[in-house]
Amino acid sequence: MKTHEDLTAAVRRMQQQYEKGRTDRDILRGWVLGLPSYPQPHGGAVDALKAWFSIRQSEVTPEIRTRDIEMLAAVADPSIATVPGGI
Repeated sequence: MKTHEDLTAAVRRMQQQYEKGRTDRDILRGWVLGLPSYPQPHGGAVDALKAWFSIRQSEVTPEIRTRDIEMLAAVADPSIATVPGGI
């Protein structure tokens, strides 16, 4: 993804697919971990998202799914100043 707009569109698309159950967490995890680094305003949120998904979850609980979605939203919307709930 070359621009912030490309990143935002791709993250929103993946978030929607994940929310609707069209993408499972393992596929999403691989996609997230393949993201390059980005400068601000998305850089910190992308780094936090990659750190979150680098942690293997033995079970994907509703709380983990909610956290996944919150972190994706933080990347998609640079007006969110901090990543909800930390890592």
